[in-house]
Amino acid sequence: MISSKQINDLLRSLAKEVSNSNSSEELETVRIKYLGRRQGIITNLFKEIPKLSLKDKKALVPSLNSLKQEAESSIEEKSASLEGTPKVSKAKTVSSVDVDDPTVPGIKPQVGHEHPTIKVINEIKEIFHYLGFGWQDGPEVEFDLYNFQKLRLHKDHPARDTQQTYYLTEETLLRTQTSNMQIRYMENHKPPLRMLFPGRVYRREQIDATHLPSFYQVEGLLVDKKTTMSDLIGVIDFFAKKMFGKKTKIRVYGHHFPYTEPSIEVEVLHSSGRWLEIMGAGMVHPEVLKNCRIDPKVYRGWAFGMGPERIAMLKYGIGDIRLFYSNDLTFLEQF
Repeated sequence: MISSKQINDLLRSLAKEVSNSNSSEELETVRIKYLGRRQGIITNLFKEIPKLSLKDKKALVPSLNSLKQEAESSIEEKSASLEGTPKVSKAKTVSSVDVDDPTVPGIKPQVGHEHPTIKVINEIKEIFHYLGFGWQDGPEVEFDLYNFQKLRLHKDHPARDTQQTYYLTEETLLRTQTSNMQIRYMENHKPPLRMLFPGRVYRREQIDATHLPSFYQVEGLLVDKKTTMSDLIGVIDFFAKKMFGKKTKIRVYGHHFPYTEPSIEVEVLHSSGRWLEIMGAGMVHPEVLKNCRIDPKVYRGWAFGMGPERIAMLKYGIGDIRLFYSNDLTFLEQF
């Protein structure tokens, strides 16, 4: 585990090795040792951050960031001072290598990795794939009919206000939820149905630590003859334990959504001791089934919706949703 002593020891040893470097080759060896992308000592410490408790993250991450910045700046300064310094002669130096020789090993390019939001979406897909769910996305520019009307969000519903929704024309808009794909999928497939609908949605939100005008959403839908609210809660409990750990506890309480009845909100017990909301869910309203040509006297369904960014914030102890889209490599390289 990372400790303050370990960080301080690394800072001292780094300073000593940088100071003792007498050539660019020696300095590059030091850089790779500490900052190499695969096995660098400091790089590997950043990979341990997700395993830390929230308390340790708050205490150690600033020190880790300072250590990395100090390493980069000290190596850069030393490199500048070594410019013009003759390189240590070797039997075969870089300058003596024939650049046209195809057998000379190339320089490995920097390899990217999954964004934390996409990583969480893929984890959600994997968990529900185990339960027999597929996944499908659809149009982000949607008709009012699919985004609102068939979900029982009638003309006078607050969610349809232009202060909350990006309308393109009177009948088209940027989807505010991936529920539009639930309707499209139910219209074109016969029950039983098990499907996830991940994708980007858009709402006229004031940007702050917990809100963005564009973000991801994952919704799930199951339609079958004998499914119940107990089945839904059992699936959510299974998901929470897979995503956050076996000891995770959930609780549900009544809520209201126009397209489900009854409806619930789901919370998990966070490591801080607080209950935090992770999703809304409920039994698909019979009128919604009718709108999709499914007989509610024969079939019942349940649905849920969650925000992958919020799941990632809870899982990794992130306090500001804006960090996901800040293009800050210091933040992104932790995942």
